[in-house]
Amino acid sequence: MNLDIGGLIKQCRKKAKLSQEAFADLMHTTQSTISRIEQNLIACEANFLAKAAAITNSQDVVVATLFSADAAMQFLQTVPMFIGGMFTWI
Repeated sequence: MNLDIGGLIKQCRKKAKLSQEAFADLMHTTQSTISRIEQNLIACEANFLAKAAAITNSQDVVVATLFSADAAMQFLQTVPMFIGGMFTWI
């Protein structure tokens, strides 16, 4: 599977309605770096993608891309129930 990480980061940014400049400020980098990452001209590490998803509240975009959309929906529906169930005994 050939994953378009730059496109994925761009989707997260656009979902949050952030310009490249505003997103760069939140990510503590430059607009130029964000542009190059989104074009897949430079690589980024997994922790950059995780931080981008957290800052833009786009974890669903990342999950849907890494898995199929159906698997992502099942995952997103199951995890809260599992976590909630873990703490019912307290």
